[in-house]
This record gives sequence, C-alpha cells and structure tokens, in this order.
Amino acid sequence: MQSKKKIAFVGNTSFSLYNFRLGVMKSFMEQGNEVVAIAPYDEYSELLEKEGIRCIVVEMDCKGTSVIRDAKLIKKLHSIYKSEKFDFVFHYTIKPVIYGSIVCRLLGIPCIAVTTGLGYAFRDKSLINRIAQWLYKVSLKSTQEVWFLNRDDYSIFIEQHIVPEKQAYILYGEGIDSDHFLPQQSNFQDDKFRVLLFSRLLKDKGVVEYAMAAKVLSQKYPNIEFRMLGKANNDTPENVPMEDIEKWQEEGYISYLGESIDVRSFIADSDCVVLPSYYREGIPRCLMEAMSMERPIVTTNNVGCIELIDDGVNGYMCEPRSAEDLADKIEKMYRLSAEERVAMGKAGRAMILAKFDERIVIQQYHQRISQYL
Repeated sequence: MQSKKKIAFVGNTSFSLYNFRLGVMKSFMEQGNEVVAIAPYDEYSELLEKEGIRCIVVEMDCKGTSVIRDAKLIKKLHSIYKSEKFDFVFHYTIKPVIYGSIVCRLLGIPCIAVTTGLGYAFRDKSLINRIAQWLYKVSLKSTQEVWFLNRDDYSIFIEQHIVPEKQAYILYGEGIDSDHFLPQQSNFQDDKFRVLLFSRLLKDKGVVEYAMAAKVLSQKYPNIEFRMLGKANNDTPENVPMEDIEKWQEEGYISYLGESIDVRSFIADSDCVVLPSYYREGIPRCLMEAMSMERPIVTTNNVGCIELIDDGVNGYMCEPRSAEDLADKIEKMYRLSAEERVAMGKAGRAMILAKFDERIVIQQYHQRISQYL
C-alpha cells in the first residue's frame, strides 16, 4: 500500500470487532491508514474509540428475518459507504457479509467477506436457511475473496457452488494475542479441581450437557468445582434460560460467575477449560485463549473445535450432545497427574504459537489485501 487508505471493518457487534480484530485494525493504522469500525453500539464502541478507531453506529437485527429492517440496513450501509468513500471493506458475520457485499458491489468498492462460522444458517433445510444460502451465493459473486476459519465451512461453500474455489481462502482462526494471554498461576492454593466453561450461554454450545456432566461428577468427586462464565439472558430460544442456571447453582453443581470483559484470571484459576459445542463454530475463541494460557481443553469432535484439539496431546475430545461422554473425558482429565495436565497445557500453547498466533493472522491480512489496493 503506497498511500494512506480508508479501510472499514463491519461486524454485527462492537464487542466482536474489539475482542477478535483489534490487533488487525491497529496493524493497518500503524501503516498510516484510516480505520473505521461499523457495528451496532455496545459498551465496546467506546473502547474502540479510545484506540483511535472511529466508530459508525448502525442498527442491526442480527437474527431477525424482517425484510423491512434488512432493507433499512442495506440503505444505511449504502449511505455510509458512499459518503465515506472506503478504499476497502472487511465484512464479518452473516448480515454484514451478505448486505455489505451487495452494497460494495453497487458502489464498486473492493471487499473481503469473512465467514466466522456458519451458525444456524446451514443447520437444516428450512425455508429461511435456504434463503440465507441463496443470499450468500448472490452477494458473494463480486467480492474479492471469501475467507473461512476452518476447512469444513470452506468445503461446504465449494461443494454447494456458493463460491468458486479460486475465490475462497482459509484463514485458520482470527488470531490470538499470545502476549496478552500468557500462562499464569492460579490464585487458589487448595486441592480443588476447577473446570471452566466460558462462552455465550447457548444450548448449542453444550451448556446443558456441561451441567448434566457436572451433576454426575460433582456427586462422585466432591472436590471438583464446575464453573460457568458468560452472559445469560432469555432473549431467544437458543439461549439457556437464566432460571435453569440459577437452578443448577442452587442444587450445588454449577458455580455461575456472571460475565467479564477480561477472562484471564478465570482461565488462570481453572485446571481445564471445556467447550462441548455442537454449534457450527468458526474457530472457538475461548479455546484459543485457554490454550494460549497453557490450560488443557475438553471439546467436541465438531466443526471448528476439531481444528484445536489433538486428542490426548493438548486435551480430550468427546462426542457432541453426549453428557455421558463429556463426563467421561472430564473425569479422565481429573485423574491425570498435575504434571500430565501441565504437559497438555504446554502442547496447547505450542499449537497456538505455531498456527493461531495473531501475528501470523495479521501477516496474512496484509499479504492478501495488498493486491487489491
């Protein structure tokens, strides 16, 4: 890039832009470019502004199917892109990817679409999902590239002829700042074994299976503490109801920790981190953070998760939707010696440094975009 460019990063939350892409955005700023974040307002919008990234707020019904609301989003994005005259745009998550790519096509702005995980759009053959898949195909025709965070999602788009192979690229994860997520000692010095699940508390993340496994194992091993960290609400049917979490806590087999902007102390205080997901993940951020901090993991043989687990080396792999198999793998982790778990944790960090470190991802961003500017 020979001169200063204006580059937009568009997502469905300011939270995700700040937590997953801040390093990438700052790397473009360090080269003298202007970086703009476009997303709905949340508490992270102000944090982006403090980093020198101008935020443009848009209203976005992330999971809604209202044609009127989506038409308003397209109109708003068209107005923003036209007035800002961006040199390049990165789109993340389904609605920015689909509608933002359409707007870029209309205005002749080069862009890259990053599919951060297919979520519910490819879960079944419902009418809404078929429409979503058709919209992907239509909107992505003129994007410069379409990036995927794992090979499974890449293969689906190629096999279903949504994008041609020459347009597709695999970016293994969005990178983790391994200098920020450094190994730390636990604040606890006792004989308890602490298991941590931290995630969006969705049913498809395996939260219910985690609670079921916790109920069985906490009765068998009183010194195991099952902890849960993440935002709980009753906004959609996909969320685990807060009433259920409160019930698990009252019955004594789940310790709910609320939510936190900085999860490092919670990871440090865990003996292993669990994500029993059967959601169509991209690459689970929570597992990368745990691995970077040298904590062994237990996760499923599931899209995205499988990219991070070397079974028996940096953790254990269990079957999706099976509380019984999850309990078996957590018990297996519990029965290891402390030295064996430390070795697993070190193997996980080695994997992060070799393949998923933020510096590697940033380098890929700059290499790929250079041909279009």
